[in-house]
Amino acid sequence: MSNEEYPSLLTHILDGKEYGPLLRSPDLAQHRTQWRLLLSQLLANPPNDRVLSDRFHTQWHTAHHYIRALVDDDALLMDMLWTWLPRYEGPELLLYRGENIDRLGLGIIGTAWTDAEETARMFASGLNAIGQGGVILQAHVPADAIIAGPSAHSLYLGEHEYTVDTRLLCAVKQLHRFAPNL
Repeated sequence: MSNEEYPSLLTHILDGKEYGPLLRSPDLAQHRTQWRLLLSQLLANPPNDRVLSDRFHTQWHTAHHYIRALVDDDALLMDMLWTWLPRYEGPELLLYRGENIDRLGLGIIGTAWTDAEETARMFASGLNAIGQGGVILQAHVPADAIIAGPSAHSLYLGEHEYTVDTRLLCAVKQLHRFAPNL
């Protein structure tokens, strides 16, 4: 498939466009329908080369929380990520995540994990410390649950972000809770 044949909405991701206006739009339900259709199309049409996959990977690391909120279907999202992200090839890892306590209480855990506890602390005490606050999670993640390793952008930022299929996690331990970041 040539790049011109991929769904046009894919350029929103690849070009790093904003998601806030879509998420705040009175037409959010319509946008969600369009983005779910995009993910279904991407699931059926893998990237045609490693360059496209790497470009998608970088944009995934910069905007995954917005894309996740916009799609609002974690199963579809993770299925698509197995198709579009460069596959992780390595051992089981001890990984950490800075998660939001409210989402965790709903059984919703994000896909972005790190091998650096301090990075998880930064997110648990900052960006994800809304509502009831944040929490550092820890898990021994089997290799077959790790979709992709860190992108070049993630390494540059020092976040070392692994994309994890949270449906395949067995035991997740809570290490430390943080008060809401007001």
